[in-house]
Amino acid sequence: MKSFVVIGLGRFGTSVALELASLGNEVVVIDRNEERINAIADDVTHALVADIRDENVLRRAGVAECDCAIVAFASNLQENILVTLLLKELGVPHVVAKASNAMHVRVLQKVGADQIVFPESDMGVRMARSLSSDAVLDYVDLDEEYKIAEIKCPVGWQNRPLRDLDLRAKHNINVLLIKSGGTGKRVIPDANTVLRPGDAVVVLGGEKAIEEISDDE
Repeated sequence: MKSFVVIGLGRFGTSVALELASLGNEVVVIDRNEERINAIADDVTHALVADIRDENVLRRAGVAECDCAIVAFASNLQENILVTLLLKELGVPHVVAKASNAMHVRVLQKVGADQIVFPESDMGVRMARSLSSDAVLDYVDLDEEYKIAEIKCPVGWQNRPLRDLDLRAKHNINVLLIKSGGTGKRVIPDANTVLRPGDAVVVLGGEKAIEEISDDE
């Protein structure tokens, strides 16, 4: 179990806090809005109505002892940057900050954010990639080099075991998961797993390699 502090309970912050709590983590949430706090209080470890800019509030919330703090609002850039800076000064080992634009990302990097999320942009990229290819069902950027994509099983892969396809050697692609087109069951494959028409395949690899195998669909 890990401990998290989520600061700001808009749609993004609320969804992050609830998901972290559902996974069995200790979650403290802070927001000025009492209605938002009351709506989530029963589902998290602690819920505080407080001024998020107050260093003493952050200390009382135990941010210095948490594993990760998430600055989940970006509507007020000055407050977002201030809170991110305070969290790093208080010794939080991993600070995730929400950004609203590219310039905001650069400023957050300067003040020490360990991870920056850009939910609207990230979702836009995922949707665009999904819509632009009939073969790509979903797409997630891990970093500049590696991506995860859920694709329709290419015709050339069908009715063949993964061992014969040798995807790692030929394309530097790893198959992480297979969703059966017949039963809907998810299977972690081994070398003997046979891919069937209608299956969805979750792969890890480079962007160009994923595009190439998707074009084979």
